[in-house]
Order: sequence, then C-alpha cells, then structure tokens
Amino acid sequence: MTASTDLPQILVIDDEMGPRESLRMLLKPQYQVHTADCVEAGIKMLKEKQPDTIVMDIRMPGMNGIEGLRRIREIDPHLSVIMLTGFGALETAKEALRLGANDYISKPFDAVEMRDVIGRNVERTRVHRSTDNAAAEIKELNNRLLKELAQKERLASLGQASAEFVHDLGNPLTIVWGYVQLLARKLEKAENGGAVADNAASIKELNIIEQNVRVCRDLLNMWQSYGSVEASPRKPISVSAVVREVIKGVGSMAVQNGTELKSSICEDACTLVGDSLQINRAIQNVLINALQAASETKGMVVIDCTPKDFYVDLRVEDTGPGIEEAQISKIFDPYFTTKQGKSGTGLGLYITKKVVEDHNGSIKVDSTPGAGTTFTIRLPLMTH
Repeated sequence: MTASTDLPQILVIDDEMGPRESLRMLLKPQYQVHTADCVEAGIKMLKEKQPDTIVMDIRMPGMNGIEGLRRIREIDPHLSVIMLTGFGALETAKEALRLGANDYISKPFDAVEMRDVIGRNVERTRVHRSTDNAAAEIKELNNRLLKELAQKERLASLGQASAEFVHDLGNPLTIVWGYVQLLARKLEKAENGGAVADNAASIKELNIIEQNVRVCRDLLNMWQSYGSVEASPRKPISVSAVVREVIKGVGSMAVQNGTELKSSICEDACTLVGDSLQINRAIQNVLINALQAASETKGMVVIDCTPKDFYVDLRVEDTGPGIEEAQISKIFDPYFTTKQGKSGTGLGLYITKKVVEDHNGSIKVDSTPGAGTTFTIRLPLMTH
C-alpha cells in the first residue's frame, strides 16, 4: 500500500467546520488533507506542507479569500488554487480567476465534480513543478557543464602553453650548452699547458651564454603570466637587430653541426610594433630548424633581411634534404614533425606561424626534396 507521505496533499482553508470536514472525508482515501480555519493559518501551513492544491473559501472573516489568493501567488505562482463560492458570488469568483485562481466551485459542491476538479488541479501543479524542477536541473547541469568546459579549455590551453614553453626553452638552452662546451674545451687546453685561452673570445661567449639565460628567464616569465587578462605591452622593435641577436646566438650550433652560416642583414632598423621576445622565438625556431636540416648534408644556411616599402622580408634558406610535397601542408600543424627519433616536438613552426600572424605577418615555405628549403617571413613595418 502507498505510504501516506506519497499521497498528493490538499490544503483546505475555510472558516466553517462543515465544508472543511466534508472535504476531508471526501478526499481522505486518495489525498492527504490539511485544514486551516483562516487565511493566516493557511499561509503558514502552505509554507510547511507545500500542498499540491489549495481549496479556499472566498468569503471569510478577517483576511478574505481574494487577499489570501494574492498572498499565495506571492509564495508560489504555480500552485493550483480552487475557490469555493457561495450563492450569488459569481462576480467575485470571476475576479478570483482574473487574479490567478485556477478554478472555482459553488457551494454546496457536488462530490463527483469536486473530485474531478481537484484531480485535474493536482496533476496541473505536479506537471508545473516537474517542469520547473527539470528546468532548474537542466540549468544547473548546463552551468556545471559550462564550468567544466571552461576548466577543460583552460587546462588544454595551459597544456599547449606548457608544451610550447618547454620547446622554446630548449632553443636557448641548446645554445648555452654549445657555448659551455666551447669554453670547457678552451679551459681544458689552458689547464693542460696548451695555448692560453683567448680572453676576448671567452668574454664574447660568456656574453652569449648570459643573453640566452636571460631569454630562458623571459620565457619563464611569459609562461607564468600565460592566461592573464593583460597582455604584454607592444612597443617599437628592430627586426634586423633581433635577427642579428639570433644569428649571434646560433653560431656555436652551426660550428658543431658542421654547417656554414651566411647572413645578409640590412642596415635599416626595420622597425615594427610588437614583442621582441616573441619575434626572437619565431626567427630562432626557423633558423635552428634550417641548421639542423643543413647538418644532414653538411651544407649551408643563408639568412637575409630585406626591407620593402611597408614590410620586411626575412628569408632563411638551407641546402638540407628538403621537405616532401605531401608534408608541406602539415608542417605548421602542432605536433607534426619530420624529425622522428631526433627529439623533434613538432611545435617550432606552429609557434612561429602563431607569433608571425599575431604580428599581422605571414610565413610561407618553398622546398625541393634533395635540394633544400626556403622559409620567408613577412612582417609589416611601423608606419611613420
């Protein structure tokens, strides 16, 4: 048998005991019935019991049914309310409907009609509440989903940024390692009574090491501020100066790889508004890729910087093995690499393209398998 707490609940508000008890007896088998002898008591019971339907007399001493209806609607706009109206109170009943009553029944009421009307209104309240609950649940689930998606997106972006950071850090650390080895060999020669180390060259190499350690620190700062609302401020920078800096840094790598590095850098400053660290990482990625490619053939890398009217072209050409036509369309995709088994992460060119486009520039590649590859970075110059 169904527990009484599972039965629909009806609240009867009437100042006369007769109608209250009649409704209790009539509805008792199918409903749990609560009664109140005035609107104030009924409002209190409404808050406690949250009934499925209220049956309320229109005419009562003190606060009448019309005022009671207003109070009920303030508490629960969807709860079904049936008004009981005596003879000659038809206009009042119509007013009750205008104010939000769901139905009215004249006294004395017909038992069959009363059961019918209450059954319909209980169902109406329950459908409303189910809909409201479902809507609230959907809203809550939607909010949770949006939060989860935002969190996942943030973590995915952070993961991507972390991968880029690790990749970028590898370039200056490779340069530092190369120069540390050069210095170590010079010191070893000096200790073994060989030629005295060239102090001027050693100071130059130490400066390059210091500069690349500074780049590592700047990259770390950039990564730590990743996702912050305020982007790093853009300022006028010299592209040709950045290129010279990058070339100076990769010198030891060219020597170790057995490749020849030639450059033709214009005297013009080639000024644009941007982020020097980002431009540095973009150019460094392309140049290191070229040196690694040329090392396979003990070939050559040529880099030149040429200003035009409104932009500057930076060309990096290598005499390496080249890139297969099928791979050309994929080389800027994240995690795509042609350096399988050679510590390639597939992020260098992806980062470069992103940085160049972020500076309103473009990058293109021309390659001939067996002959070499040329990358051209075009960046817009600052207008005066």
